[in-house]
Amino acid sequence: MIPFFRKIRKKMADDNRPLKPAWPAGRYMRYAIGEIVLVVIGILIALQINNWNEIEKLKVRETNLLKELKTNLNTNIQNLEKDIEVQVIQASYIDIVQLHLEDKKPYNDSISYFISRGSPAPDVLLTSSAFETLRSSGLELIGSDTLRQAIINLFEVDYPYLFQETKRLEDQIWPSVVVPMFQKHFRFRDNLAIPINYEALLNDDEFINMWSFRGELRKGSTSRKIVAVEKTQAVIKLIENELK
Repeated sequence: MIPFFRKIRKKMADDNRPLKPAWPAGRYMRYAIGEIVLVVIGILIALQINNWNEIEKLKVRETNLLKELKTNLNTNIQNLEKDIEVQVIQASYIDIVQLHLEDKKPYNDSISYFISRGSPAPDVLLTSSAFETLRSSGLELIGSDTLRQAIINLFEVDYPYLFQETKRLEDQIWPSVVVPMFQKHFRFRDNLAIPINYEALLNDDEFINMWSFRGELRKGSTSRKIVAVEKTQAVIKLIENELK
């Protein structure tokens, strides 16, 4: 590229040769200025090529991280949907037991099954490895402002809220309230909660209130996970549009 410019510069200098050969310094000056211009042009071209290469590398890295993030988000949706399915069933078990106890119906084996299966709460399992990589690389790597803000909101607002309102409440109530109540009223055999004294259980308003509260927690958790799935799907849609 530079030799080409040099040939042009030389021809221009020759074409503008002064009529009086007594002034050779003018020709040398044109050569010198032309050389400087060529060097500057070469530097600018090299810088521009380097910038293009860097931009291309950033685009490739952005694409790879968005693909990895999409994979993480699909995994989160799968985990949340499994939890939702389980929790809907558990909520129905809790309601069955609640009505049975409130109506003071006679004990049957299904009650032990419903209590045992309806009590444990699923953990909130979400993966964020791609987001952590993105955050360490610099969130400005995401070119779209809309997509970048949606990703930040999902991982720094929506998911933490889900953890706080679901897992934290369950973790607080389980050891302090639920476990003592179960130890008071049940013995466990073959993973089933067998009432020690069913009549005492029927007349324990504290246990019935606790059981009703756990049902509300389970339904609230299910609703929050449904919202989390919808917001995750929305971010995946934005990622897909950006990758196109």
